[in-house]
Amino acid sequence: MNTQSLTSFARSGARPGMAVSGLLRADAEQGTQVGSRPAGASAIQIPGVWRGTDCQLDSGQTVWPSGHAALDRELPGGGWPGNALIQVQQPVHCHAEWSLLLPALANRVHRLAGLRTEHVVLVAPPYLPFAPALQAAGLDSERLCCVRPGRSTQELAWACEQALHCHDVLAVLAWLPDLSLSVQRRLQLAAASQGRPIWLWQGLQAESHSSPAALRLRLERRAPDPAARHVPGLQLQILKRRGPLLEKPVQLSLLQWAWLPVLQAQADRQARQSEDAAMLMQGRVAAPVMASNWAAEA
Repeated sequence: MNTQSLTSFARSGARPGMAVSGLLRADAEQGTQVGSRPAGASAIQIPGVWRGTDCQLDSGQTVWPSGHAALDRELPGGGWPGNALIQVQQPVHCHAEWSLLLPALANRVHRLAGLRTEHVVLVAPPYLPFAPALQAAGLDSERLCCVRPGRSTQELAWACEQALHCHDVLAVLAWLPDLSLSVQRRLQLAAASQGRPIWLWQGLQAESHSSPAALRLRLERRAPDPAARHVPGLQLQILKRRGPLLEKPVQLSLLQWAWLPVLQAQADRQARQSEDAAMLMQGRVAAPVMASNWAAEA
């Protein structure tokens, strides 16, 4: 739109109803249209614009493999965004943070081994992680920096932003249930500009609120179900991503791949036993008869 026309119109004191038609006629005479693009330009080439049917990344965005193949298949670029705010909602007392993130953090630390030492900053964690478990997974507990709860939300949010600007920080994990939209936007901008991810853990009540996060998830634990032959795991519903809506939740195993065949066989055996017990109760099969010692002697 012609900015000089806007300025002159504002100074002239003309009626508002005359503005739109007059300016559009002026633009039409000059051969331009409101919102026009250079010839040959495509809308899909504009930064921040993507097809709703495709999973795409922002230009220059890094990706961290999550360590969960089923989750990587659904995340844009095949992993966690390495420079964005990632918001995760989970029920009270779920506490599945490390089960979800430990593979990615350990893999990132391993890739940077010998190059530089970076730390993972924990802001207001509900509990301290079990150091031997982290060590076994490849993440040294000495790489953790903890900002303990007890401070105001404003102070904890400030600590998150400062950590994102720190050169020696690998990632930030924050447990802040009550963050305003403006503060979340500041954290998203800091993560994008500094090239570091921040995971924001909140309760399920935050799901109904808008968020500037590049990725939003709902995380729940999946109890073992012998009838369905399921081993313990996690269930992830992707609420927001740069791509089409994912209707079905993603199922993740909590167990190492080496144990899966053994535990799957155990789940199958329990399922067969449950089926046999149900059939026995319905009278479909006869109970096995065991010969006693005195009958055998007779």
